[in-house]
Amino acid sequence: QKGFPVRLFEQASEFGEVGAGIQLGPNIFRVLEKVGLKDAILADAHVPPSQEMRNALTGDLVTNMPLGKDFIDRFGGQPYAVTHRADIHGTFLKACQGNDLITLETSRRVDSYNDTGDGVTVTLNNGETVKGRALIACDGMWSKIRERIVDDGKPRVSGHIAYRAVLKHDEVPKDLWRPDVVLWAGPRTHFVHYPLRRGEL
Repeated sequence: QKGFPVRLFEQASEFGEVGAGIQLGPNIFRVLEKVGLKDAILADAHVPPSQEMRNALTGDLVTNMPLGKDFIDRFGGQPYAVTHRADIHGTFLKACQGNDLITLETSRRVDSYNDTGDGVTVTLNNGETVKGRALIACDGMWSKIRERIVDDGKPRVSGHIAYRAVLKHDEVPKDLWRPDVVLWAGPRTHFVHYPLRRGEL
């Protein structure tokens, strides 16, 4: 929007479907509105009527938070929604592909960089060097750029394990399907489920 050309380096060989669900709070919708993508994200998302927490051992309701009009008004007209990560990535990708200032390049990994004071030079995994005004690193937990800037050591294993799954609506038993975001909390564990892709998943 400011007119700066952007080169995006993706280390994978293609832009593909990854991940499962992600919850989107009102703050992200403020950002999406500023870049003109709020409506596109909401077209694929599910806006749940409420969030609830249940006791995983007894099934009893611990608390319920309505996410309707009062919630949306409280956050300046911004909703709370859930979506598939591939859907939000797909919306971003389509927007980038439709912008002549953005170049998308796959099989490119930034191996190192040099801050030149008035810009930055990066070295890619194929040995190519690229000069630019700024470098934004979004290269994950094993980021070489983050390691150099923050230098807080390698990621530590926490002992927690997360499993993700996506099911079609008709694969979920009818008595268990809910339009809400539901958290079942128990000793050393929790389980979260919610609809995705307009309720199709």
